[in-house]
Amino acid sequence: MLKPVLENPWVLAVGVLVALAAVCLLCYLLAPVLIPLFLAFLVAYMLDPVVDFFEARRIPRGAAITGLAVLALLVVLSIPLFVAPGLIGEANELIAAAAKGITAGDDGEEGPLAVWAARFVEWLPLDDLVRHMGWEEENLDAPRIIAKHVGEYVRDNAVEILRTLGPHVAAAGQKSTIGIAQFLSMVGRSTAGFVILLANFALFAFVAGYLLKDFDGLIAAAKDLVPLRYRTKTFDLVGKIDVQLRSFLRGQMLVCFCLGVMYAIGLLIAGTPFAVLIAVFGAVASFVPYLGIILTIGPALLLTLLQHRLDWRLAAVVATFVVAQTIEGTVLTPKIVGDKVGLNPVWVILAILVFGGALGFLGLLLAVPIAATLKVLVVEAIDYYKRSPAYGGGDSET
Repeated sequence: MLKPVLENPWVLAVGVLVALAAVCLLCYLLAPVLIPLFLAFLVAYMLDPVVDFFEARRIPRGAAITGLAVLALLVVLSIPLFVAPGLIGEANELIAAAAKGITAGDDGEEGPLAVWAARFVEWLPLDDLVRHMGWEEENLDAPRIIAKHVGEYVRDNAVEILRTLGPHVAAAGQKSTIGIAQFLSMVGRSTAGFVILLANFALFAFVAGYLLKDFDGLIAAAKDLVPLRYRTKTFDLVGKIDVQLRSFLRGQMLVCFCLGVMYAIGLLIAGTPFAVLIAVFGAVASFVPYLGIILTIGPALLLTLLQHRLDWRLAAVVATFVVAQTIEGTVLTPKIVGDKVGLNPVWVILAILVFGGALGFLGLLLAVPIAATLKVLVVEAIDYYKRSPAYGGGDSET
């Protein structure tokens, strides 16, 4: 009785939409757990060809995975040993440059901020105030005269000032107590967050190693679950999606590497503090299209301004990002990613907005891969539609 209803294409379409909505809702609710799991699967998916390469040369799969894990651990441990000293040196130079903008240098010349502050004081009508109050003195200028009389007033009326400020001081003390409690609460939340971060990283490492070790077996088990009469079509469709995703991942990683190199060269020429660190961060963030420049151009301009103040280096920073994004948009992405994935930039932005708004950070990671997958499904659906009687008006082609 229910068979005609269940076989109705509109009922099937509604069922698919409801299932997709349920999956999206479940992903949203379980996002904190799914993010490390997704990253673990992504790592296993990307490294499986590397492990297969070593396995084909008679290196055990477990040994290859262990070697990759040790290499990754050495890279992580080498960061504080080789990178931290350079970052500390750049931080000291940045602090010195910022302080030089306020205080006088070794040659006795005042910094720009000190000069601007002096000009602001000169602009104030302090001389008129001194004459109006009758405080003129021959050996002192207006600022020193005002400071002298204010100090005498505070000394002569200290008791009254304390009596007046007493309630405000008590209120400030009460607020400071609340502030201390809030600070301790924040420290507790930060500690709990750090523990959760370590737990997620441990989960990520364990799941990634497990998936990488049994990746081929898991894929074979998944293929075995597909009904026999649908295997040919399903395997063909999944194969196209696999090619699409691998092409996107490899192409996007190459684009990110090229962007990082261009960022590093341009920012080093501009003398930007932490140029290499900003370039690496921008390259990693560029895995999500357009996110790298949004997160890096602001800090790069601010640090360059603090280090060198207003000069040609700010224009060099802007030129670095403009040139890099122009090359990325006109050469790198069309040649490396576009020919293989073929996603219009408008659809990329739309996918990022939709999935990022629905699933947060997990949606940002999944946006472009899902868009690439949907592209394959849409192309197949259009091809099926054009071969159907609804399009041709006759019998469907085989």
